[in-house]
Amino acid sequence: MKDTHTILMFLKFGQEKDIKDLYNNGTIYMNPIQLFRTVEDGELRGDSYEGVSRIKNYPPGKFEIPSIGYKGNYLSLHIRQSYKEVLGNIFSLYCISSHGWENPNDFKMDERIKQFGSHCLMIKDNKSFMERMENSLQNLKMKYLHGFVKYYDKESISREITVFEKPIEFEYQNEFRFYLNRFSTDPISFNIGSLADISEIFTAESIIDELKLQPK
Repeated sequence: MKDTHTILMFLKFGQEKDIKDLYNNGTIYMNPIQLFRTVEDGELRGDSYEGVSRIKNYPPGKFEIPSIGYKGNYLSLHIRQSYKEVLGNIFSLYCISSHGWENPNDFKMDERIKQFGSHCLMIKDNKSFMERMENSLQNLKMKYLHGFVKYYDKESISREITVFEKPIEFEYQNEFRFYLNRFSTDPISFNIGSLADISEIFTAESIIDELKLQPK
């Protein structure tokens, strides 16, 4: 997927050992979409709407059963359609871009991001990172897509939903994701090489509390 927004940098939050592994070895670990549908963690990683293919919302109305002369009212209906199992894998990044903040002065990270882990990898050369990801995926002959996640109000829309959309409750995560289109519900990992030349490790707390954007 393509978007015209400008990406300033990617951030990856996680536990210290995983962030160091990503920094030193470029280890990319992609969980299956199916996993995120079942995790219950207060709308952090878990999302029961992950992989939903269509949402339908019907307004309140009336119904009638002529054979017994009954008339009544029904409340609004919310229906979501999805497959029993959703195939494919996801690798997610926190993305600082014009997609999330048109005005750099409005930039502020949500405190809930601290729950993703104690450390953060700041990727300062997003172009090089994207090239390494794409080259590795192409060498592995993997079908993939990447792009910004867009957020929707699940109580008001009635349409198809893509793998790059999530309920608005997750908007604070400002997610950019890689999606592997593979016929599996298993995790997958691969290495893209050391990121020491294009990234830096920080504590998650220091990034979330102190990172500011400076307009030119």
